[in-house]
Amino acid sequence: MRNASPLFDMIYLPLLIRLECKEPARLPPFLGSMLHGVVGWALRQHPETYAYLFENRRLGGGAQDIVNPYIIEPPRTRSVYRPGEMLSFGLILLGDAVQHIESVVRLLAGASPFRLGAERKAFALVDVLQGERYRSIWSEGRWDGEAVAAENLSAHAHREHAQWCSVHLTTPLRIRRGGALVQTIDFSTIIRSITRRIETLTERYGGSVDREAAAAVCERASEVRMISSALHLYEMHRYSTRKRESVDWSGMLGALVFEGELSPFTPWLQAARILHIGRNSTFGCGQLDVVYR
Repeated sequence: MRNASPLFDMIYLPLLIRLECKEPARLPPFLGSMLHGVVGWALRQHPETYAYLFENRRLGGGAQDIVNPYIIEPPRTRSVYRPGEMLSFGLILLGDAVQHIESVVRLLAGASPFRLGAERKAFALVDVLQGERYRSIWSEGRWDGEAVAAENLSAHAHREHAQWCSVHLTTPLRIRRGGALVQTIDFSTIIRSITRRIETLTERYGGSVDREAAAAVCERASEVRMISSALHLYEMHRYSTRKRESVDWSGMLGALVFEGELSPFTPWLQAARILHIGRNSTFGCGQLDVVYR
């Protein structure tokens, strides 16, 4: 008998990029925007790779933003770095973007040392690891293609028995409705966000999703009860070079606790841990952790 198809299926490649601080540096508390700029600057040397990862609006031919095939995961909040200390961040390539892995890594290596922060302090690339298996893909000028092992989202598409869960928003969650930031996050909002994200990613970058199952969990999400909410607004601004002005980047941080028959939702919550939810996920926003029992 054939096995049932997974709820969703998409390859992704998590990278751990480690930089060494070369001189005393003070950096912004949230590094997502800065690291996004660093990666983009390095990739500009290869127009094809840069266009595929960073210019989806132009490639899509429309006025609306198109979901990007990568996620930057900045380190936890820290502002001061001393010489010899490490700054490590994640870069996840999604779907067909995995094909660009060698050019991405070689371009990052060629751009080192990077100049970070307003004072442009030097940080040198130490190595690039496969982010879940910790095998070295690049180190000391050596590329190891055998260490490039993509993961598949389908590995997280299994149910776990759960009647209780805690969702911890570890980076600012930015969901907007009617032009306003949503500050009350319920279970339905989380499930709708991740199902929609998987649908748009697989449609554009390869993979599949059971759309009927996605619609079903969205309908049932309202049955899950919120037990407690300890969210707060994290106010943040960044300078947009494209708009040439400071833009509001505020989002919600904190924890939420839910109760109910959660088993049908656990695969989608596991996927959300990897893919993030909400706006500006490419900069690291919308990252969450989930605990079940």
